[in-house]
Amino acid sequence: MNRVKLINQKAWEYLEKWPKDAWTKAHFSELPKVDNICNNACESFNAKIKHDRGKPILTLAEEVRRIIMKSIVDNRKKLENYQGILPPVQQSRLEAMTALSSHWAPQWSGDEKEELYEVHGWPTNMVVDLGKHTCSCRFWQLTGMSCMYAISAIQDKNDKHAEDYCHDWLKMEAYRKTYCFNVNPVKGQDLWEKTPHPAPVPPPFKAKPGRPTKKRRREKDEQPTGSKTKMKRKYNPIRCMYCSEIGHNKRSCAKKKATEAEEHARQLQLQLALVAPAAEGAAPEATTVPAKPNSAAAPTQTPTVIDVSQCDSIPPTQETQQVISHM
Repeated sequence: MNRVKLINQKAWEYLEKWPKDAWTKAHFSELPKVDNICNNACESFNAKIKHDRGKPILTLAEEVRRIIMKSIVDNRKKLENYQGILPPVQQSRLEAMTALSSHWAPQWSGDEKEELYEVHGWPTNMVVDLGKHTCSCRFWQLTGMSCMYAISAIQDKNDKHAEDYCHDWLKMEAYRKTYCFNVNPVKGQDLWEKTPHPAPVPPPFKAKPGRPTKKRRREKDEQPTGSKTKMKRKYNPIRCMYCSEIGHNKRSCAKKKATEAEEHARQLQLQLALVAPAAEGAAPEATTVPAKPNSAAAPTQTPTVIDVSQCDSIPPTQETQQVISHM
């Protein structure tokens, strides 16, 4: 870590924040028999429930139960007739290590149990203990699988195979024990037993504007998704037309709202200032003004006189009908 600090101070400060057993093999635990840290299992499970994540919790739980049921049965049938000490994946890893072991030369140290070996090669030598299943490279302790140095020592004995020195968790017996269980089938939801208790009510939920997202938020150091040959379109940042700042528009501008609030308060103060003097003063007494005679009086209307003998020739109107009814 001191060398890292001399080369890059920021990298040293970042690594010091995390426990060393989370990022360096020198501090990895030898118990789980895994030499790397990844979330492949989480990614695989997340891909399985991709189309069911947006469903209600009970429906999602039923889908997960069916996925687990099918996975156990498929993995059990896959290697039901397989003959071998190691599963195919572990067998291929061991064959790759065996191919690399040909570049190393083992030398027995002469102990009574014939278990201690010094494996010579370039650029360094390794010490292998076949009895304790250990090697100076720590690959054997971390993964449970014989490393290339240990395989070269095992081949020197000519009475053992490299598969026999692998950890029990990597063998077919452990694989069969993993999938020896089964998930019991469940009847349909309409056939479930009805409970006398009231149904649980979900907590209050306020729908947010816009379409709900289904993609997880990626970390800063993760590679972006999408095409590797086409560049993503980049839009210009939003700029406010009121204050010319970036990040919001005119409708949500805080300065505009503050200015409008001040203007509204000023208008209210001005109205109160105009109304207050009028309310304090007394109302003037009402004076009676004599009515002046109207010289230009409208002439009185005289009723229209219609000859009775002409009633048949005159078209009926409202006025003529009133006159005729009075006659």
